[in-house]
Amino acid sequence: MKPILITTGVALTLIATAVFAFGDLARPKPSATPEAKSVLYSGLTIVTDSKAYDAKLQISEATLKRITEGAAREGGSASLIQNITHSSGRTMMAGLFMFLAVSFAGVWLARSNQRRNAKAIVAVLIVAFICGVGTMMVRANAGPPGYIRWQNLPQSLKDGKPTYGGIEVEIVPGDENMKLIIPLRNK
Repeated sequence: MKPILITTGVALTLIATAVFAFGDLARPKPSATPEAKSVLYSGLTIVTDSKAYDAKLQISEATLKRITEGAAREGGSASLIQNITHSSGRTMMAGLFMFLAVSFAGVWLARSNQRRNAKAIVAVLIVAFICGVGTMMVRANAGPPGYIRWQNLPQSLKDGKPTYGGIEVEIVPGDENMKLIIPLRNK
């Protein structure tokens, strides 16, 4: 019991201090952006949706293909588009290792003797409780919903000021113009 508690305590202390490790690092300075190149001329439809949670930019598959071809023609690489459209193997590896960790932990709990088994279950429950509390603290510090950031868009457009907010990029089938869906709620 004592080695498990000591190991758990050390692990939790390391996890708790990891938050402060990067607290004093300055943000990186933005690099000089190269001159923008036009690779495609297309239409854009802007609509509002009072039920949407966040802004969405819908790009058709044909338009995405033309953007990729235009970027390749201009000498640029299409690595950004490939990163958007192709899933990474890292996600699969993370899922595999999580599965293995849970499996080995279950086998270890099942094969340990009764007295050790109860202690291990208590240790797992304590760790789960601490992770749950940490999750609640992180979620409590989450920002406002996406549609809140877009509420000032009409006034900002009138004043000539920018509005910042998150946007989801969706690839939709077909050959249509791009479509920007903005979540504006009636006040």
